[in-house]
Amino acid sequence: MTGSPSTVGRSSPAEAESPPQAAHSLSLTQSIRWLGFWAAIVLPAVYLPVLSLGIGTHTGAVFLGLLGCQLLALLAGHQYKRS
Repeated sequence: MTGSPSTVGRSSPAEAESPPQAAHSLSLTQSIRWLGFWAAIVLPAVYLPVLSLGIGTHTGAVFLGLLGCQLLALLAGHQYKRS
């Protein structure tokens, strides 16, 4: 088998492009999880000032909007730093 070409260290063009794309999507996923995690922690601190100051006739809608954002943040950050 001395005449057969070596395939060690060679990869197809599709394989060569996969790791950077996979790393980019993994980085994006980690960034979204990080943002969701910290938003879920920080958002409750916004509730009390909003409710105490009031937003006029739209206080209920603002509170429900914040609550919806809280739920989305909890869903997005749920898997952050979990092994």
